Amino acid sequence: MILDGDVMNEVALKYCNDWASKWSISDQDQELSNKLIDVFSRYLSNLEAQNVSKTTFRRHKSACLSLGGYIVGEVYGYETDGPFDDLDGKAILLKYIDSEGGPLIHSQEPTWQSELDAMCKKLYKLINVEAI
Repeated sequence: MILDGDVMNEVALKYCNDWASKWSISDQDQELSNKLIDVFSRYLSNLEAQNVSKTTFRRHKSACLSLGGYIVGEVYGYETDGPFDDLDGKAILLKYIDSEGGPLIHSQEPTWQSELDAMCKKLYKLINVEAI
């Protein structure tokens, strides 16, 4: 399902507005955060359009927030030169997620990790099949 830019911008403002400030420390972090937020807002818009339950939506939103923070921390947490500067948000995410799930972020919380993996599988499918 392809959604128009106004709907995605509305979702980004509604749900992802403060994510970049939670993830970012530098200008490079901010740029990466914005690339990820673009994809996450499309994903969340897609979920909204499917009329998933509030609980399901909240779980997926929390998983997006967690994954984005993890990626920004991994990329810039070690003072590396931005290895993904030339990639868009989808390409960056595909380095971390696949049809099996996502990175191990919540090793001490199996329920949270399971929710993250479920979101990553669905996001992976949407990126590859429906071209969000």
